[in-house]
Amino acid sequence: MTYPWFFPEGLPSLYHDGPAGNDTRLACRVVEQMNHDPLLRHERICVEAQNRVVILEGRVGSAEALARARALAWAVSGVHDVNVRVHVV
Repeated sequence: MTYPWFFPEGLPSLYHDGPAGNDTRLACRVVEQMNHDPLLRHERICVEAQNRVVILEGRVGSAEALARARALAWAVSGVHDVNVRVHVV
């Protein structure tokens, strides 16, 4: 499941508790952190979480943006690993 957006008021009610719901919340927290970062706000990064592993996919404009995306994903509580499939263009 890919969530390239964030929910400003929290998660909608259609997401339930359990492993899938926890991964959804985790992905949303990562996206929210990226949306608050001026360097990453306009980059094209899709965020997915599976079993507490965050997967980042997309393209960024600089190596600095790539490093920042990786660091922000790791900084979110509950992340056990980060798989980066982001390319610098």
